[in-house]
Amino acid sequence: MKYWKKAGYFLATALFLIFTVGPFVWTFIISITPDFAMFAPTSDLIPDSITFANYTELFSGTRRGKTFFLSMSNSLKAVAITLCIGIPIAIVSAYVLSRMEFKGKNVIRNLLLGTMVIPVMATIIPLYRMFAAGKFLDDIFWLSVVYVSSYLPMATWLVMNYFATIPKELEEAAQIDGCGRAASFFRIILPLSRPIILSIALIMFLNTWSQFQIPLILASSMETKPMAIVVSEFMTKDSIQYGLIAAAGMIALIPPAVTALIFRRYLISGMMRGSVK
Repeated sequence: MKYWKKAGYFLATALFLIFTVGPFVWTFIISITPDFAMFAPTSDLIPDSITFANYTELFSGTRRGKTFFLSMSNSLKAVAITLCIGIPIAIVSAYVLSRMEFKGKNVIRNLLLGTMVIPVMATIIPLYRMFAAGKFLDDIFWLSVVYVSSYLPMATWLVMNYFATIPKELEEAAQIDGCGRAASFFRIILPLSRPIILSIALIMFLNTWSQFQIPLILASSMETKPMAIVVSEFMTKDSIQYGLIAAAGMIALIPPAVTALIFRRYLISGMMRGSVK
């Protein structure tokens, strides 16, 4: 029985690696495969000859290379704006809903929970009409505001649940020692909430970096298009440059992968602490 358990463990691990790491390995192989060998009638996974021409084209300052890195810059700007706006609003809103008593509090909490199930495509047409009327189209700042509005319910709910687990006696003790509510918040609540806040920030980063549907409608100029949109435009009606798309995908993977590796422990611990009361 012990050997069967080990065999099952290794089989499950192998399947997990195939379905998670496998696509990235395959994408890298495509990125270094010459165009003439892309559709060669062979079953070999590794090409006979490799080329880094796709990476060279992106890094050599060509038109597509400049467009790609401009789009990465747009994505980074959107991430920065989203985090700078979304995290403070989520923290303040969660603190108010978890610590303060006021009329209509439960209604707001229920409405907040209900907005999580509304798909983004159900609101994209009204958003487009509002943006067109207000002349907010093709603007990274207002695009980031839409990102914030889509992430804010979940972020507020998770942080709110975590704040509810912190004993109120800690704040009361700090206030007895002479600290006001604001001072006790910064001295006690925020330091204890660092894991959940960092996990929310990481989720916002990853989701903003990979956004496709919202900017597809609200950002049409090269000055505002994010990375995902520009990479998809490497496909034309006449040809699909699989190698170039794969190379761009591998480069675009670096910022979120590095960020996720650095803050991976906060992603797990923060989500677990914020998901239950």
